[in-house]
Amino acid sequence: MGQRLVSRVTTLAGTLVLVVASLASGQQQYGPRVADARQQQGPPRPQGAPDWFPLHPDLQKHTDSVLAFWEHHSSKIERYRSDFERWEYDRANFNPVQAQTYSTGKVMYAQPDKGLFEVTALMQGKKLEDGTIGYDVQKATEFEKWICDGSTIFEFDHRNKQLIERALPPEMQGKQIVEGPLPFLFGAKKAQIEARYWVRINPEKKDVFWLEAVPKQREDAANFRQIDIVIPDDKEFLPKAIILHHRGGTQTTFEFAKRETNWNEALEKLAIWNRAFFNPATPSGWKRVKEPASQQQAVQPPSQTLPLRQAQQDPPPRSR
Repeated sequence: MGQRLVSRVTTLAGTLVLVVASLASGQQQYGPRVADARQQQGPPRPQGAPDWFPLHPDLQKHTDSVLAFWEHHSSKIERYRSDFERWEYDRANFNPVQAQTYSTGKVMYAQPDKGLFEVTALMQGKKLEDGTIGYDVQKATEFEKWICDGSTIFEFDHRNKQLIERALPPEMQGKQIVEGPLPFLFGAKKAQIEARYWVRINPEKKDVFWLEAVPKQREDAANFRQIDIVIPDDKEFLPKAIILHHRGGTQTTFEFAKRETNWNEALEKLAIWNRAFFNPATPSGWKRVKEPASQQQAVQPPSQTLPLRQAQQDPPPRSR
């Protein structure tokens, strides 16, 4: 399962940086929003392109401005942390409107290649005899936690009380880890994003910057059909939500709160922050397992290895 975890961490690294990347500036910086932009007559739509492509020139200009701002500002975020809520939907097999799982947790990121993802509470949905949906609070043995220090992934396997240590392949170490399936990352280049995705600002969303990205490449399209990034039009301009639309009709929604970036290190014990990413201690009563590279299996699609199936009791999971 080593490479599956590598794939998951690469995807999650993209998700973490989605959290921290300052994707768009305020409306006042780029002028009026494009509200009713429509497609112009043009060449045939490329295979796999969304029905809104190609963009009206005004909407294309607005989207380009947002991406340029993103490229300029994302590299300035040195440290990020936030809490998250996560809902998972399986409308075909579980319920058309209610989440199958719900979880809370925290994420941390430090340039250029360090990340932490931790679930702190979770709940699993179940179908009741009267046709309603109930939710069971899960034990800590089902919690997820991983840490990446840039060269090694540390997975906390609560169920088996193991701290599993896996070295990243050389090509994924350092800054290369942020070049995973999602190029919405620190240092992401506008040209690289546009090479892999059809991107637009949704003109129908009036109160937020709602960025939509549809994959162009087969490898990305096999994992998800669209990613939405929701940025409130406020002074912070940090993503408030990320929605991953997977193949098969499932969906993962992250919402972020208490978002902080580049805080004053002098106000905190920096050593504690740094230790979060380096060679974590083995919990008492656990076994530390260093997995050889020879045991790593073939990479699985990131959409199959994203952290799903979780939730908390209060507040109740939302309906969509």
